[in-house]
Amino acid sequence: MRFYFFILLLVSCTNASFKQDDGEKVIVWQKDHKLSWNDYQGKPQHRFAAASTVYSMYRHIYKDAEGNLYASIKAYFYPMDSWKGRYLDDALLAHEQKHFDIVELYARKLRKQLMEIKVRNEEDAQQKLDSLHKIIDDEMDAYQDRYDKESDYSMAHDEQAAWIKEIDAAINSLAAYQNTEVKLK
Repeated sequence: MRFYFFILLLVSCTNASFKQDDGEKVIVWQKDHKLSWNDYQGKPQHRFAAASTVYSMYRHIYKDAEGNLYASIKAYFYPMDSWKGRYLDDALLAHEQKHFDIVELYARKLRKQLMEIKVRNEEDAQQKLDSLHKIIDDEMDAYQDRYDKESDYSMAHDEQAAWIKEIDAAINSLAAYQNTEVKLK
């Protein structure tokens, strides 16, 4: 399920490698890759002056050759659905990067929770993943909203700097859950 986050000011993301999932071009979050304005390839919406970033938390249950269950949890950015307007600068792009980083933060929280539960079979795993994802996604949406409000969409410079530190620290605190593939118990 894709969750769209449209705002008057651009929303954050990271430039990871392009992948094709279900025939759609996506950028998967990677720590050392940052988004650039060139990643915004969608058609601009003229009613807004800045930009829009489209992201989601991809999730999938699968079995390996030995029959072990895994969950794949990834933070995605959608270049063809994300667009840029006329009023762009580095501060706004940095703000948008943090929005995408927040998706990775909550993907790590979901991976952590999945590693702590037991599943009976693939169907049970999928149901638990869907249930946990719903909770995590609601928490992430609230966090994203709070980030925008308190940073005034990147316009409140001191608050933006504080948020950058907070988000980075939160991601680093969950470094044990950076692997996108989680073996289920």
